[in-house]
Amino acid sequence: MNCYDCAPDHATTAAVAICRNCGAALCHQHAQAAPQTVVRVQGVGQSTLPEMARRIMCTICRGAQPA
Repeated sequence: MNCYDCAPDHATTAAVAICRNCGAALCHQHAQAAPQTVVRVQGVGQSTLPEMARRIMCTICRGAQPA
């Protein structure tokens, strides 16, 4: 599978990840990691885990995320 963002430049770069939001295949250059809080339901409320998870997004979806 090749990177979707490299295709307009007629490049065939191997994909190393998939965008969590849109599902586009991404190469190392176009994949961007962002932290994500992990929340679990426990009892009658929620518990936030101390470690942040990693989510991979393309440059378009990353730019669309609120700051």
